Amino acid sequence: MTIKRTQKIKNNIQDKTTALGYSEASNPMMSKYNVHSLSLNNYKQELPRPKYDSDIAEIIELVRILNNLVPIRMPQYNFNIDEINGEHYNKPDGTPLLIREYDSDVIRDYYVNLQAKNKKYSVSRILEHDKNTGRLRVKIEPTVREGSNVKINITIFDEKINNKYVLIQLAEDGIVNNITEFSGIGKSFRTLFRNQFNSKPVRYLEGKDNINSEFEMVDCLFDSEGQVARIKRYTNKKEINIEYSDDKKNIYVKNKD
Repeated sequence: MTIKRTQKIKNNIQDKTTALGYSEASNPMMSKYNVHSLSLNNYKQELPRPKYDSDIAEIIELVRILNNLVPIRMPQYNFNIDEINGEHYNKPDGTPLLIREYDSDVIRDYYVNLQAKNKKYSVSRILEHDKNTGRLRVKIEPTVREGSNVKINITIFDEKINNKYVLIQLAEDGIVNNITEFSGIGKSFRTLFRNQFNSKPVRYLEGKDNINSEFEMVDCLFDSEGQVARIKRYTNKKEINIEYSDDKKNIYVKNKD
């Protein structure tokens, strides 16, 4: 009786260990999991799709945070310098430099684009400064492309954390196309691309230093319903692709030479 009970406990422990292995196998970059020390450089694992998936849960949480930073639509900005009211400032040679507008707690400078072919975009950039401290809060720049296709870049600077800012790209109608958060000295970033028609996530990109002091990239694609379809993690040494179907989780690992 004791022998059977001992064997049952061992089996339970083994089952739990195997389950833990499956859950961590999806990120073989983690040093605590070694895929049974296989000698193969490249391999594939096919697992039943779990009800709770830690890889998906991690991505969804990061996407939720980025998504909540910015609304679906931002205000539409006026880039026609002739329609801006405020104080006019010129360069030493007398050519127009900017028009300054005062708001409740913001000083807004509209810089003149002297090379603009279309008066509609005769403002090269808008800088918003804190009225009390003079600190730069926001930079807004139109990017005029061929034809009438115009995108607007908005950079929001974090006043409390150095070297951290959010870059937002808008379509001409004010719909947010993508959001990028930079932290550190331009090295660590997270980007979310939205579907322009339904604002659901389309793609998530992340770059950062991992626990092994390697720069690790994460590239996640979503399906038409906004559900995770593929997660790719890679460094200069290893590449992991995780693909999801309705009932399967396929993991492809490639070790680079």
